[in-house]
This record gives sequence, C-alpha cells and structure tokens, in this order.
Amino acid sequence: MKKILILLIALSFVVFGCNHKKKGILLPFLTLLNQDAGASTAKSESSAGTATASNGGSVVLVDNTGNGNNSSSSSSSSGNSNSSSSGNDTNSGNTNVGSNSDSGSSNTGSDSNTGSSSSSGNDTNTGAGSSSNSTPPSQVITGVITVNDQIGSIPFTYNTVQTIPLNIVVTDKQSKPISGATVIVSDNGGHILFQGISNNVGKVSGTITVETAVGQITLEITAGGESISNLINLINVVGINREIKYEILLPAVATAPTDTDKDGVPDTLDTYPQDPTRSSLIRIPAEGISAVAYEDLYPSAGDADLNDYVLHIHNEEDLNAAGDVIRLRGTYQHVARGAGYKHTFFLKLPVAVGATFSRKVVRDDGKVVTDLTTKTVSSSDLNQGIQIHEESNKTTSNPNVNPGGVYKPGHIATIEIVFNSPVKKTVLGNYPYDIFIKVTNTGKEIHFPGLYKNANGTDKYLDSNNFPWAILVPGAWKYPYEGLDIRKDAQSGYKEFNLWVASNGTSYKDWYKHITNQAKVFPVPDEDSELMGFLLRSMKKNAILIAILLIGAGAAAAYILKRRTLSQT
Repeated sequence: MKKILILLIALSFVVFGCNHKKKGILLPFLTLLNQDAGASTAKSESSAGTATASNGGSVVLVDNTGNGNNSSSSSSSSGNSNSSSSGNDTNSGNTNVGSNSDSGSSNTGSDSNTGSSSSSGNDTNTGAGSSSNSTPPSQVITGVITVNDQIGSIPFTYNTVQTIPLNIVVTDKQSKPISGATVIVSDNGGHILFQGISNNVGKVSGTITVETAVGQITLEITAGGESISNLINLINVVGINREIKYEILLPAVATAPTDTDKDGVPDTLDTYPQDPTRSSLIRIPAEGISAVAYEDLYPSAGDADLNDYVLHIHNEEDLNAAGDVIRLRGTYQHVARGAGYKHTFFLKLPVAVGATFSRKVVRDDGKVVTDLTTKTVSSSDLNQGIQIHEESNKTTSNPNVNPGGVYKPGHIATIEIVFNSPVKKTVLGNYPYDIFIKVTNTGKEIHFPGLYKNANGTDKYLDSNNFPWAILVPGAWKYPYEGLDIRKDAQSGYKEFNLWVASNGTSYKDWYKHITNQAKVFPVPDEDSELMGFLLRSMKKNAILIAILLIGAGAAAAYILKRRTLSQT
C-alpha cells in the first residue's frame, strides 16, 4: 500500500510539472524531443507572434516571412492557440486555414500529434506559439493575418533605438478594402507608438520608434466595432508588412461614434477632437528622455569619453488621421560640457515644405532666458538647419563631468514646428532626426553616423576605428568621467559596451543599464530623482511664499479647530 501511495504521489508531480499540457505521462521522454522543441520555440519567436479577437473568435496567422515556406496557425482570445496546418501545403489566407483541427490535436503532413502543439512535415508552426489547442472545430474564425514582414539587419551605427516602417492593409471577407479602420501600435506599457486610419484602399502607413532592446509590440485593428490584436515579435524585423482580412461579416454600425471635428477618428480615440488637422500625439521616447552625447574633435578621433556636449531630449509628433506629421515638438536640455571648445546646437529636417517655428529657453529652475519667439521658416531653412541652443559656454554653468562635481544641468530649449502641409514620417527621418552641433573653434559640424557618406562610400561620421562622434542612449545616462575612454576596460564603467559593439548591436542591447564600475561614470540623477530635484529647487526659489502659505494654512486650521471645540462645550 505504501509503495502504491508513493507511486501515485510521484505520478502526480510528473503530471503537475507539465503545466497541465496533457503530457504528464511523457515527461521522462521529453528530453528526447528537446532539439525539435527548441526549433519550434525559435520559430514561434518569429515576427508573426500571436493574435486574438475581441469577439472570442480565433485569428489565423499566415507567416510568409523567413525561408519562403508558408506556415499558419490560429489563436483565440482565450490565449490558447489553435492547431496548425502545414506539411507540404501552402496557405494564402483563406478561411479554411486552421479550421480542420481536432480538439487537443492536429494533423500536419502525414503524421498526427495528440499533444497540444504539432510540428511535422516540411514546415513548422511559426504563428501563435506553442500553447495548446482547446478551440472547438466550430469556433468562428474572426480574421486572417498574412505576415510579409521584412526580416534582416540594419547597418550598425551604434544605434540603441530603431525606427521600423509600418504598412498595414485591412480588407473584408470579400477581400475588399476597408476604409476608416483604426490601426494602433503600442508597446508593452500601453504607450501608443503609432495611430492611423485606413484610407480608401484599406492601407495605413507610418513608422514606429522603439529601443533596440524592445522585443514585442502590439498591433490592434478595429473595424465595424470588431477588434483584432496581434502581438508582434521584433527579433530581426526591419519592416512590418501585414494584411488583416476579416472573415466575419462586419456589423453595420447603427449609430456612428461621435466625431466632432469630422476627421474620421472618433472622439474617444482623438487626442485633438476639436482639430481636424490632428488626431494623435506620439511621444518619443514613449516615456522619459534620451541622452545625446557628442565628441567634438571631428575630423580627428576623440577621447571616447562621450561627454564633450551632452543633452537630454524628447520629441512629440502630432499626426493627422492618415498618420502624417503635422507638428513636431522637441525639448532639449544641455546637461554637460566636458570640453574647452564652444558649440551651438541645430536641427536639420529634409522636408519640402515650410513651417512656423517657435522657440523658448528657460533655466533648469524655470527662469526665462529667451521668451517665446515665433517665425516663419522655409524648407531651405529647415534643410540647412535651425538653431536651438546658443554657444555652450552660455547654456550651462557646470561642466558636470568631473569626479566630485555636483550635478547642475543647464538651459532647456523647447521648440515647435508647425508644417505648412503634412509630412510623411519616412520623409521626416528617424528619431532623433538630424540633430548636430557646430564647433565654434573649428567651424565643423558633427552629426550622427548613418546619415552622410564620403565619396568612397564610407560613413562620414565614423572615425578610422569605426567609432562615432555622436551617440544616443535611452534614459538619463551616466556618461563617463572626463578623459575616461568607454572602450578601455580599465577606464570604462560599462564593460558590456565593447561586447555590444563586437556583436554589431545584436547582443547586450541594454548595455547602458548595467554599470560595472560606478567610480568611472558621472552620477547623473535618475529621471525620478531629477523631478524631485526640480520640485526641491522650486520650493527653494519660492521659500518665502511657501512659508506664508503654510503659516496661513496653519492659522486657518487652528481657527477651525477652536470654533469646533467651542461649539461642543
């Protein structure tokens, strides 16, 4: 009896350890399938991702990326993926994809698998992952997503963020284009990266900007009140191209949602419901700031301490219903100057339209340095570059690069550019756009790599060691102390930096988050600490007023308390 009890307990652990995937009995043999399982997992991490529908139906994914073999799978809104149909057959997105499965099993090629996922024949499941199929055969297929993403790599230019082109087509059951469908792309934090409305051919185009370390984003399409959500894996994705075909008859909307400005975007989704020229606001980065650091000895190689001219920046784009840029705003704070040279700071945009340009400059404590000014600029002005900051010896009083130094950031310039007509995001350029410094002492401009070429085809802004004169790092980056070369292990506070460079940016993508030697980097406060510092500085600046208010509040409280006490006696 005791042996039977022990056997039952052991068996229960085996079954439980398999996460309820009906493979408990097979646990001792699963190691034999490790290679296949690993391959399946790798394919599941292709760009196709997973998909769900708001109506509880399933969504079929047809993955045309990769080596040319098509594979398909479907997933339901319950989070479980349906069985796949691959083998030697190719599926192009018809309604029968994934609908001929048994509950908990699927047929692929000439073999059957009664487990929760299958992989046989010549193709593998690259769609909805490896979760089990519990969807009844009769479940409605809400839609089919055909994936034609561009897979590859971009030239490594020390980029820690990437801008990915986005092309989405939305069609109905008869493959006719759906106009007015809402397309929203967001990150895992729910921040909107792009929003647009499909045009008369059902198409939405734009770009999204994310850190290279970001692994997934969510694409949500809504038409006729029915939503399809697609979790996209960004591994090696350089372009997102997808067709979303609704396989259900979309209901006629009895009452159209309120659209005050008549731009085709419902007020509930419209950031500017009173303005027909704008419908959404895209912040880059989605939250926080980016640090931009320059070396200023161009064309000679610098000392690689990346602190000659440092700013904290972020941008906002106002888009119209089609996803084109109407306005561009930017905030640029000068935070460090580890150089003897003077610099001015500019923004260049390769657009064919003029604009209205507004600019204001304040100190870190909020005191106005330059009042808000507005002027008209031509496309030529924007192409040549518009100045944002004055000479660097005037915009910060502290160098903020030496050991023992107290962090005191400099001037903050805020700008807004209102274009005379909409500008395609692909024309505007990738974040942080073409921002550059002019070195007063040498007359040289210093730009980011990847924008300009020499006559022989080499990058104009990578030195003979392929090191840049400008770099962008997410967050309030703690840059090296003055004179410390980030590339030398004995001097660097970021030992993963060289590993990142050696991998051409494919590994150690978040190297800047891992400080390996605090004694080698300037202690720039974290973003939350910067906000607290601003509040403390504001309190100090208005100390007398705050004291008067506190005294008044205390006197009022004492008076009320006294009246209440007297009324009770």
